[in-house]
Amino acid sequence: MPRVTANPGRADEVAHDLRAGEYTLGRGREADVRVNNKSLSRSHATLTIDERGAATLRDLGSKNGTFIEGARLDEPVALRDGQRFVCGDVHFAFHAPSFSIPAPESIVQEISTEASRTLLNDLLTGARDRRAFGARVSVPKEAQGRLRVMLEVTRLLAGTDAIDKQLTKILELVFTILAIDRAALILIDEDSGEFGPPVVEWGRGISADGGDPYSRNIINYVRERSVAALFSDTRADPRLEDAHSIHYTSVRSSMCAPLRPKDEVIGVLYVDNLSAPQMFSGEDLELLSAFAAQAAIAIDNARLYERLKRESTLRSNLMRFFPPTAVAQLMAKPGFADEAIETEVTVLFCDISGFTEMTGKLRPRDVVALLNRYFPRITEVVFRYEGTLEKYIGDALLAVWGAPFRHEDDALRAARAAVDMQQAVRELAEELSMEFGDDAPPLRVHIGLSSGPVAAGNIGSEFFLQYATIGETTNLASRICELAGPGEIALSESTVDRMRAQLSSPEAQTEAGAEAEPDARTEPGAGRPPGRLVGPESHNVRGREQPVTIYKLEYE
Repeated sequence: MPRVTANPGRADEVAHDLRAGEYTLGRGREADVRVNNKSLSRSHATLTIDERGAATLRDLGSKNGTFIEGARLDEPVALRDGQRFVCGDVHFAFHAPSFSIPAPESIVQEISTEASRTLLNDLLTGARDRRAFGARVSVPKEAQGRLRVMLEVTRLLAGTDAIDKQLTKILELVFTILAIDRAALILIDEDSGEFGPPVVEWGRGISADGGDPYSRNIINYVRERSVAALFSDTRADPRLEDAHSIHYTSVRSSMCAPLRPKDEVIGVLYVDNLSAPQMFSGEDLELLSAFAAQAAIAIDNARLYERLKRESTLRSNLMRFFPPTAVAQLMAKPGFADEAIETEVTVLFCDISGFTEMTGKLRPRDVVALLNRYFPRITEVVFRYEGTLEKYIGDALLAVWGAPFRHEDDALRAARAAVDMQQAVRELAEELSMEFGDDAPPLRVHIGLSSGPVAAGNIGSEFFLQYATIGETTNLASRICELAGPGEIALSESTVDRMRAQLSSPEAQTEAGAEAEPDARTEPGAGRPPGRLVGPESHNVRGREQPVTIYKLEYE
């Protein structure tokens, strides 16, 4: 005897046996199949059973509509055994045992991903061909509905939503095109190559039981073969004999399609029915496969968008601290943000002389304007000599050579940068004098350099980067800077020793003997002394028990 079941597989499931005649479905008291749900009209649809047990479904102009496989009914449709339909938000399943179609010998039906990619194109091409030749070919309402749904899917999945929003949107859409109880998206982790945690959507009235809402045997089967598969009766399928997740849950029918935007499977889309076998058809599998192809492209685009966004944020952050050559190397070095190294560096500390007194004479906005002209000039010098800008501290700048990448002449680079900074500040002071005359602030800087071991690395996170060198060498550079007067450059003994060693190297001798270009003074690695060393001098500094030996670097 034919039977219609409201809310199949759920706690409030109700089955109605149907004899020949016409039955009204709705929420009104006069309805033959009554379901108390606000989404239903009082008389929502009719189900007509003929003497042979065949059924015809007709919508009665309901407000929320009647749907089969996502397509809204505009005219009566014959139902097949096992077919599902939706009135408003209520799911129904129709069964006519005496007219059931025998199950195929193979319980698993498969569709290749290559075929699924062309399904939507074929539908569109066919529609164009019919218009081009003026043919009046009748297209089944169900096929029209599928086409409308796929076009809507393409529209909705186009965009640059974040990956989590795209996954949620995909699962919501699959419930609109198929009569299913559960759906899950399981993506493959890009690092481990294993399936990651699933994103799951449950049908109305279906409660989560805490376990995986899918069979691992099924998703592995689909991933390994890169085919969409329909499992008409999961409990009877010999391929799933060891699938405990199936035998000990109520899964009866399921489909699974690979997510394959290009050549590689990036995950799977799984849907199932919890109550009845043979609930899905080959057409359902084709639709799921075509949908999965669109979803895979959307997911791949979302991943690409997020990756480019992360890289753009990271690159912008790096460019604040590192020269372009170092940025390119760091971008190609995965995990550098978590890496801490112990290395030998030369630290440069540059400070404006008399800055406190200067700020007392200037308006705050004029101080900011001055710093905004001052810092870019000396920062450009740091990057010219391939140093790392560690931080700005008020009016001071802290830069380092030797981290994250070392050069054989790091001490010389730092010393030459110090000379060029003094010259850049002198030029800025002349510009200010021309602009403001006697009101121009007396701009001069004093610089200190120190060399030695530090721990260097990123403090914070990859997206809130603060590259720092930690150690006595950094602290000493600040103390030595205090010993330098306006316009002076003071160096630690360790920095001078490294400069002399680097100047005496065969490479430096070769460069020193070569004919110099007019702008050779600004080029890293030029084999020339940056100026004349004066000293040594012995000084006591804060935080150190023993006196510190320093030199002064005289320059033109």
